[in-house]
Amino acid sequence: MILNFLRLALSSAALIALLAASPVAATDEPSFESAKNWFPPLRNVWTPVGLKNHPFRFTLLYNGTVVAEPHPFRGSMHGPTKQYLDPFAGQGVQLTLTPSFDGALPAAIGHSYQLSSRPDGGVGMQSWNDAHAAPVLATRWPMNHRSGSTGVVLREEVFAHTPGGKPIKTGKEPLYLWMRLSVEHVDPLLAAPNAIMMIHIGQPHVGRSMWHEENLTVYPDQANYPRVLTRDTYQNGPLSCCRLVEPDGRVRLVGMLAAGSAMLEERTAGSRDYFLKVDLPAVKGTHIDLLIPMIPGDADAVRQEADLGYDAALAESDAYWAERPATAAVFDTPEPQVNRAVRRMVEIAQVVSETNPETGEKALLTGNWNYDTLWPTPACMATHMLLDHLGYHQFVAENLAIFRNHQGTTKPPGAAYTLHPGYLGAPKQLSSIDWLTDHGAVLHAMSQNALLSGDEKILHDSLEAIVKGCEFLRDARTKIKHDGVPGVLPPAVSTDTGVPTQAVWNIAWNYKGLDSAVRLLRRVGHPLADEYEAEAREFKDVFVKAFRERTATMPTWTNDAGVERRLVPTGLSGEEILGHPFFLDAGPMVLVYAGLFTADDPLMKDSVAYYREGPDVKLYDPRGNMHQRPILTHEISTCEPCYSFNILCSWQLGDRQHFLEGVYALLSGALSQQTFSGCEHRHGIWSLPAPGALMFYAMKLSVIDDVLHPDELHLLRLVPKAWVVSDYRTRLENIATQFGPVDLAFQLRDDGKTLDVSFHGDWRHAPQRIVLHVPPELAVSKVVVNGQEHAAVEAIELTP
Repeated sequence: MILNFLRLALSSAALIALLAASPVAATDEPSFESAKNWFPPLRNVWTPVGLKNHPFRFTLLYNGTVVAEPHPFRGSMHGPTKQYLDPFAGQGVQLTLTPSFDGALPAAIGHSYQLSSRPDGGVGMQSWNDAHAAPVLATRWPMNHRSGSTGVVLREEVFAHTPGGKPIKTGKEPLYLWMRLSVEHVDPLLAAPNAIMMIHIGQPHVGRSMWHEENLTVYPDQANYPRVLTRDTYQNGPLSCCRLVEPDGRVRLVGMLAAGSAMLEERTAGSRDYFLKVDLPAVKGTHIDLLIPMIPGDADAVRQEADLGYDAALAESDAYWAERPATAAVFDTPEPQVNRAVRRMVEIAQVVSETNPETGEKALLTGNWNYDTLWPTPACMATHMLLDHLGYHQFVAENLAIFRNHQGTTKPPGAAYTLHPGYLGAPKQLSSIDWLTDHGAVLHAMSQNALLSGDEKILHDSLEAIVKGCEFLRDARTKIKHDGVPGVLPPAVSTDTGVPTQAVWNIAWNYKGLDSAVRLLRRVGHPLADEYEAEAREFKDVFVKAFRERTATMPTWTNDAGVERRLVPTGLSGEEILGHPFFLDAGPMVLVYAGLFTADDPLMKDSVAYYREGPDVKLYDPRGNMHQRPILTHEISTCEPCYSFNILCSWQLGDRQHFLEGVYALLSGALSQQTFSGCEHRHGIWSLPAPGALMFYAMKLSVIDDVLHPDELHLLRLVPKAWVVSDYRTRLENIATQFGPVDLAFQLRDDGKTLDVSFHGDWRHAPQRIVLHVPPELAVSKVVVNGQEHAAVEAIELTP
């Protein structure tokens, strides 16, 4: 008993030490290998499985549970959302898999419980099948029980498919999930003769929450299927097939197998507490294929899809996903986890989108299952920080078009504002909580889409909306009937608190949008370029002056070394949100990204220092949830990692250590290391593209940087050492920049003494200066660029 107590105490101490915000030693440059254990395994992960721009997505929980919920987010602070999906409410299904060791039904649980309270602790065993172009998600099922193991392992693999494997056009296309449950391994010494999986078929009954102690709560009293199901059978060649049929003849599920059985059982007669009992011989490769329509389907249509079969449907899906735009980039490094992350983030970002089945309009979404609506600010991060840089310009343009189609129909969220024809916000049917930041984020995304693509049609289609967006900012700054600082945007809602304020979060994103628009207008020689450049300059001057004055009224704090620093505010007026998680996430560090301050400004240094070493660090409980005083752990936010804009402060400063620590912390701690689904909060809400988008944007800037200085291109300035090796050539091809697409490849030669670089730019607008950086950490003595030898100085000027 004493020994068990000591073990528990030691394990608790180890857990706290693991979770603590300990910095990386300055001599240890971060890589994924060093970063993968910085954080405890992510719990409660869910991952979307679907198709680009389909209005529905299947959700796979970490333990292989399938949730098909066609209308999961039905309300917002403004009222009903996505009413065009109302006819599909209540038409979903949840498949919960439970190994059985004697063929008996799982014991009934009469109370709600968290999935993570089960023996798996909320951590799954999942991976993508990299052998396929289609996203095929696998879950591993060792058939173990409390008393031992059956000696058999099953593998669950799923992918989404629509008839013909064609792109989504109308949003009305049927969506199916194919599942193959197969025997992956049989112990040669001791194994059961059969593997039995009980698959509960019910209505969706798992709740989600940003609070990890509530996330993925199961409500058994809501689990029973809402309609009666009956089982019938038919033969299709060597396959024995069964269907689960609804009272109106629609089909809920089809099972197909060549060996074994699949029987429908009901816990008690009339309860609709259904289980599909799958009994497979324990022979490697034996499998059952299940077909699950998102919406119970017409019998003939489902039969046609079922007769196609798993393998043929997968071949069609492979062909569908193998098609990439001609502008698509290659991002190939010596770190497999980085390569997998980039691939899967691109897929997830495209799956987390929709086509309105009533209007045909396409739209990005903020996330899947919980946030399958639109907060434009984080949703647009998937475009201007990820997809456009990797050449998916047309997809971005198609999904941004909805903003210009609805431009001027949404009132900005502040009392001083009225409807304005230039305001870019979420369309009412998709809106959740409107932030004034949305206008700037969309304006920036549109401008970047035109700048990075160089596509004349994209420019033509978006230019008028971009100019009108600039007009809105010009007019908004002239408003004086408000309690805030004049000459800056009037108070408005900036976060989910719903409180109107003159927040730096609003000001930063809107200035960013205006600055990007000016760059575009200047690039295309637009007659209003000078006017809006002057507008941006005045906007910045007024804000910076007011912000410095506001900061001077703030209290100071002293770190452990005795250095006194100023507390930097999150707004120009009103009560501060000190202690709130948004004090970091919507705080002043974003001003560097926006271009309103430089990272070496004392205010920005004080701001970053507060989250690294300020008084809240001593208050942080690593076991707690996200809603405590925020700090940086391994350079990412303890609340919402996608808003860790300190990483871009470190980028601008050339602070290699902190920059790479933040990049790899996003990879290891904000994305599932198994499926690359992104979190809003660690262990909380999942399936957000935003954290991966910030990570990729920083990775791109580390090697191909078209932002650091105007009209300059900087190469390898902060390249990770893990990407510069002798046994693997890093290849970055067709990477979009504002100058045109860039190819860059590099590798060590001559026992690590020579850095061999090949570089090419297909310029639409040649940079005035190209600098190849040779970080001292690489310790090379010679650099060869396109066959030309250079001394290994820190900066090598190349000819554009």
